[in-house]
Amino acid sequence: MDYFFSPLACSLAGHVLIREQALPIRTVPVSLQRKTTAEGLDFHAIAPKGQVPVLRFNEGRVLTENSAILQVLADLAPAAGLLPPRETPAGQATLEGLSFVSTELHKLCLYPLFQREVPDTVKAWCQALLPRKLAIVATQLAQQPWLAGERFTIADAYLGWALMLSQHAGVKLSDDPALHALQDYWQRLLARPAFAATLAEEQALFKQYA
Repeated sequence: MDYFFSPLACSLAGHVLIREQALPIRTVPVSLQRKTTAEGLDFHAIAPKGQVPVLRFNEGRVLTENSAILQVLADLAPAAGLLPPRETPAGQATLEGLSFVSTELHKLCLYPLFQREVPDTVKAWCQALLPRKLAIVATQLAQQPWLAGERFTIADAYLGWALMLSQHAGVKLSDDPALHALQDYWQRLLARPAFAATLAEEQALFKQYA
């Protein structure tokens, strides 16, 4: 099984899960600008959407879309508990958090900020909206260590990426009282060996695959 990722893109979340669960999955860096893999293959031939993450199963079937892939990765190692049973409050809170990060943080705010063709007026609107959206999860995380409660889940892997990119976008957690809970949350993420190691690996690869 292969996992295609681009350094510091949203595929970081799945990369973290692979390391968290010690899954026997080959990770393959991709340059989204050149649309080629580390082996020089045409990425569009693997995934016509041309976006990461991509999970390729041993029989050749390809799965795309971050929220779907994160759930599948968690299902490969259920004992790790990174996706609680979906019929439980913790499982439903995990899916809620996953959806919020995907729609309200990733696609609504962060994606436009890093696209060259997006007008400056739109980027300014996203820049102003981003801290307000982050404040919603900060309120939750002031009451509990992780998005779904007491345990790290797939939603936190995704939020960790969003929080990293938000800081690159200029959000200063220490400057906004509404975001102070996210400072401690970020430190909890960095204290997880899998998250810290994955982030360091992707930072080292970023220039090569940008």
